[in-house]
Amino acid sequence: MSELKNIKIKKINHVGIPVNDRKDSFSLYMDFLGLQVIPSMVDEKHVIWSKTSDGTMVHLIEPQDGPGNEMPSFHVAFEVENFDETVEILRKSKYKITNGPNTRHDGQKAIYIQDIDGNTLEFTTHNNIKHSNRIVDEWGYTKNP
Repeated sequence: MSELKNIKIKKINHVGIPVNDRKDSFSLYMDFLGLQVIPSMVDEKHVIWSKTSDGTMVHLIEPQDGPGNEMPSFHVAFEVENFDETVEILRKSKYKITNGPNTRHDGQKAIYIQDIDGNTLEFTTHNNIKHSNRIVDEWGYTKNP
């Protein structure tokens, strides 16, 4: 546990929630809870980006192979104070880096590990480091203009 003591978490950047089919799930997340669909900053059609009224993001994640297939896992993304330092701490830790570091369309950086129970933890910089012209339709499909 001691090797992670130097990571300085600022806030929860987003959560990733598995859903089987966006069209079935939108009535809860968009209509009932009032999340707003926003452009995705990754090139994965199965990930729908949305946000709450305070800007906290919620990523709804469908199975990569379509509805009815293996569901993705829940994950939480922590925004850190110093991303490069966090990467070095993670590289020296006992936790295997499962993805990243990578950079998204808006310049946000991310890196992923799994905890000892198999839960995915993501560590990120803040969002919107650079401007993106990406647009999104009503079902959360994002494209470049």
